[in-house]
Amino acid sequence: MARVKKAINYINDLCLSREERRRALGNLLLLKYEKWTKTLVLKDFLDFNDFIMKNKAEIGAAQFFGKFRAYAFEEYVYRLLRERVCIKKPLELFWGEKCPIWSKDRKSYAVEFDISIGRKAEGFVEPAVVVDAKLELDSARLKTALASFTMLKSWKPKVKCVLVYVDRNLDKTFLELAEKWAEAIFQFSLENDETEAFIDFVARCLC
Repeated sequence: MARVKKAINYINDLCLSREERRRALGNLLLLKYEKWTKTLVLKDFLDFNDFIMKNKAEIGAAQFFGKFRAYAFEEYVYRLLRERVCIKKPLELFWGEKCPIWSKDRKSYAVEFDISIGRKAEGFVEPAVVVDAKLELDSARLKTALASFTMLKSWKPKVKCVLVYVDRNLDKTFLELAEKWAEAIFQFSLENDETEAFIDFVARCLC
């Protein structure tokens, strides 16, 4: 895994705090983290995420708090694919790695994707599938994801681009239009749990 800072690092920071309340919070988060990483049940992950939300004042600055939650969701998706999808060599599963989107005259440019499945070559991932994971999906985040997908497809047209999210805060019509640039979009919520459909789709992309 290329992602250097992970949810467990944020939890450990809380557990090592000089403040007793933050240490207690860290220990509770650790128990919830260990539960969902073992079961991979969406309800367990969302319980962990909700607990972070309820205690954001204690956890700290907005940037710290936001990245904590975002990296945790990426990890959930990564672990789900690692455990539930058969990825055969030479393909591998990557987290937070860069994929090339342009190259010319010995110059190149690469964009980081949350999750990717592909082959590692010259320090980059040549992807077959990329996944963008958003806890809260609004118009700005959707536009950013679609821009990354579009740039990648201009270089590698056959790559499959997938978007997963928990909460939606944008017009449903815009989300439907986004399917022009993404092969599939899935929601991971208790009201609309599409995790199995997501797993099945990625598995079929690799056949």
